[in-house]
Amino acid sequence: MEQAPPDNSRRFRTALTAVILAVVYFVAGKLSLRLASLHASASPVWPPAGIALAALLLFGFRLWPAIFIGAFLVNLTTPGNIFTSFGIATGNTLEAVIGAWLIQRFAGGLRVFDRAYDVFKFALVVALSTLVSPTIGLTGLAIASFADWANYPAIWLTWWLGDLGGVVMFAPLLVLWLAQPFRRINPARDIEVAILLLLLTFLSEVVFGGWFSISTLNYPIAFLLGPIIVWTAFRLSARETATGLFVLSAIAVWGTLQRYGPFVRADQNQSLLILQSFNILTTITAVALAAGMAERRRAEAAIEEQRATVEAANRTKDNFLAMLSHELRTPLTPVLAALDTLKTEPQPAADVEATLAMMRRNIELESQLIDDLLDLTRITKDKLHLEFEPVDAHQAVRNVLEMCASEAHAKKLQVQLEFHATDFRIMADPAKFQQIVWNLFKNAIKFTGENGTITISSANHLPHILTLAVGDTGIGIEPEIMERIFNPFEQGERSFQRRFGGLGLGLTISKSLAQAHGASLIAKSEGTGRGATFLLTMKTAELDEASTKPSPLDAQTPPAGLRILLVDDHPDTCAALEKLLTLRGHSVAAAHSMREAMEVAGAGVSFDLLISDVGLPDGNGMDLIRYLRAQRPIRGIAISGFGMDADIRKSIEAGFAEHLVKPVKLEKLEAAIARAMASAG
Repeated sequence: MEQAPPDNSRRFRTALTAVILAVVYFVAGKLSLRLASLHASASPVWPPAGIALAALLLFGFRLWPAIFIGAFLVNLTTPGNIFTSFGIATGNTLEAVIGAWLIQRFAGGLRVFDRAYDVFKFALVVALSTLVSPTIGLTGLAIASFADWANYPAIWLTWWLGDLGGVVMFAPLLVLWLAQPFRRINPARDIEVAILLLLLTFLSEVVFGGWFSISTLNYPIAFLLGPIIVWTAFRLSARETATGLFVLSAIAVWGTLQRYGPFVRADQNQSLLILQSFNILTTITAVALAAGMAERRRAEAAIEEQRATVEAANRTKDNFLAMLSHELRTPLTPVLAALDTLKTEPQPAADVEATLAMMRRNIELESQLIDDLLDLTRITKDKLHLEFEPVDAHQAVRNVLEMCASEAHAKKLQVQLEFHATDFRIMADPAKFQQIVWNLFKNAIKFTGENGTITISSANHLPHILTLAVGDTGIGIEPEIMERIFNPFEQGERSFQRRFGGLGLGLTISKSLAQAHGASLIAKSEGTGRGATFLLTMKTAELDEASTKPSPLDAQTPPAGLRILLVDDHPDTCAALEKLLTLRGHSVAAAHSMREAMEVAGAGVSFDLLISDVGLPDGNGMDLIRYLRAQRPIRGIAISGFGMDADIRKSIEAGFAEHLVKPVKLEKLEAAIARAMASAG
């Protein structure tokens, strides 16, 4: 059997809903008109108005014909004619449509009872929209002589309060129960709800039920309901509050009709009008209070969630700072120990050379950790600068293995190279590409136990595509960690807990550097204890690019015999650089402050080059070079521990040709001197 098309099914559901709405409206209208005493068409209690408004909010404006039909049939059986029934039905329909549109437009739609402010807007909207039905309907009856013009104000007021009370009593109840999902059973909460609703029902019976003489004597004791209503609104949601107020209003209407309670007057219509005023004000106030308390609870939950997030961030920060301190101090320990050894005991030349190599390696590691932090900041601010040139990827891997050989040997790791790629030259920034490989290899060493295996392989699975894989037999990656393995500090927190070391920035930086090269970096692992593999995939260089030999200025030889003014407030740094530059054949004059440098420059010596620290005790290098350049032409190289793009830009703008970040390697300093002198020539 073929299934009905979705559109037909939707039309059927809409038609069925419309029929049910028309029937419910008709039945509720006929029952309500039994309370009409002032005029047959004006009831002081009119639930159909609330039913109609709730239906349009819940199911859409396409149901307006059902409201019209139900209202038309209700009034067709009351005093009047087909024309007056048509007019009344039109007024009832417009009342619901206008009210629903205003609520959708200005009061939050179905979420109108979520906020106290929207509840008050709901009250204003329905107070205005319910003016439509009595005005149109009663005017039509009066014109057709089915209503006395002399009684027009009294009938109109009854009609309006009946519609307004019906909307306030029924619309919140229906919307809150039908638009919101049912909550899970919570014994403690549900018991409290039941107790409060039973207590409210009991007090309603006391005031309006005729159980005690105090209600039969019509004493003004409605204030007895105040505390329990407020308690209900404070403790329960708007849905439970609206339900409790509906029960209260139903008992109150029944009791007032039985002439019980504080609102009984000589005339039944007057009694019900006073009662409706009480019900309207009480319900709006209670539902608004419940919505306000719900807002407060949501705000408290949001604050609690933010507090938990901040605490988690603080824990991550604390762990990171602890690891940062540990990682920055670790390379210094063997350096200091080696210095003490060299100082106290004479050693063979080979041992001295090995010790110096170890010291250099650890100092470079220290520099790398600092560079990682700077690189992360540059990456997050999109300030990373790359200089592309042809790079032999296989040779870059070999360079990294040579740099980290002692660490792999210390853990007795087997490092296997499986280079299967025949197209392995790429266009990349040599230093940054090597940094990617270095981070991946260091990561594998860190998380692989002793006697484990690390395999670095290359392949060309597709033409002009190189894939480098760094795999290990280490601890692996948990599935829940895999999704955030490249997040900043993610490894840092886990490695802190497991005492593996590291800042947790290597993979983050590698991922970003790979993306900056137009490459992809992904992680794979079969789970804990199954090892991990990182795959770096990028395009290879075209033949014409790969065959082009770079001729960077870095490769130039700096001119010898330069007259250099060296300024640095750190005596050891200044002395070491002075000795290195002197050994390279330069004439060096050293100064430790801006004032001293100005005095040396003013002694009649014409310097070719200024090499100055940016931060000086009595000024800064930027002011110094501006002063010297105002006297005579001079080239400059800035040296600083600050290496952000803004720091470099300020140095260049001040007149320096180069900005080097401490610690400065000799080869970088010589390359910078060559560039500075060549650019000035």
